[in-house]
Amino acid sequence: MEEASPSRIGIRDVAAAAGVSPTTVSHALSGKGRLPDETRQRIASIAEELGYRPNVNARNLVSGKTGLLGIVVSASQETPFGLGDFDYFIQLLSAATGAAVERGRALVVEGVRSGPDAFGTVEVDGAIVVDPVSDDPLIDALDRANVPVVTTGRRDRPPAGGRPECWVDNDHVEATEEILAHLESHGAKKVGLISTAPVTSYTRDAISGYKAWCSLHGQEPMISTVEGPINEGAGFRAAEELLDLADPPDAIYATLDQLALGVLAAARARSLTVPDDLMVAGCTDSQASAWADPPLTAVLLNPEEIGRSAVSTLIDLIEAGDSVPDPVVVPTGIVERESTARLTGPGGVQAAGQAGSSRDSE
Repeated sequence: MEEASPSRIGIRDVAAAAGVSPTTVSHALSGKGRLPDETRQRIASIAEELGYRPNVNARNLVSGKTGLLGIVVSASQETPFGLGDFDYFIQLLSAATGAAVERGRALVVEGVRSGPDAFGTVEVDGAIVVDPVSDDPLIDALDRANVPVVTTGRRDRPPAGGRPECWVDNDHVEATEEILAHLESHGAKKVGLISTAPVTSYTRDAISGYKAWCSLHGQEPMISTVEGPINEGAGFRAAEELLDLADPPDAIYATLDQLALGVLAAARARSLTVPDDLMVAGCTDSQASAWADPPLTAVLLNPEEIGRSAVSTLIDLIEAGDSVPDPVVVPTGIVERESTARLTGPGGVQAAGQAGSSRDSE
């Protein structure tokens, strides 16, 4: 007797091979039900070996769902950028797309939209809003339409009507304090901050972490805030503002890699040597950071893990009924490169650390 072709394998075939009911197979592959992880993994392995693929169209017809998940970057006049503007967003989107496909969904990508019609006439089962800004009409519109929402970053206020607040984020206060501690350990005496306007939880937390660090170390905060297009030119101008101070910083941390690249350009324009005269670090590590001259030390936010976790959380929220998925905090790290590899600390003391290493924080 010939073996059934993979295209003809059905859920009953998987159930028979696994020695369980079709309902158990359905729960195991969809993440539903209370099954031991070992059972889920065994059933998933058998399904993979048999070449079983769930009929997504049939499942959506029965459930009344479209199988579509939306993803959009929240935007404001202060932060006019979208999904394609930074490596961070591209990495997040790529991982989110793969995670959605693995669970039988597809992503509807809207690069950037601030109004209530983010996804046009496309009906989505839920939406991921990346870096929601303050008073975002997009979030409000999705809430009014009763669309399940997961944010990467946190809202500035709880959802209306008692709706669940589900988010995936880093601990940006801790991450900021750790990069500042890194700069101090390499000899920095005064650290300036370049940030975008505090319209997202990311920037609010970064500024909060910086101010807390300054207070602890007896330093007056030195902050240059960038508004408008985020590019190297904006970073250059912000660095000029800090370096023109009567007592300028000898290290600068920028909350976006493109701003940090502008700081390097400002240092070159003033014949300042990086890192000996001025140390520079950025956030959201990128290829541009690695290829910079000198290569930039950067905070690593693990955007791939954020993207995967956001999709998983959204699907769990859609399918959860009355239960609400817990918030997810994704660990950060520091990629140490030449821009902070000052050879000596204060008084000529050998500075700690080595360039070119990577250290993850738990």
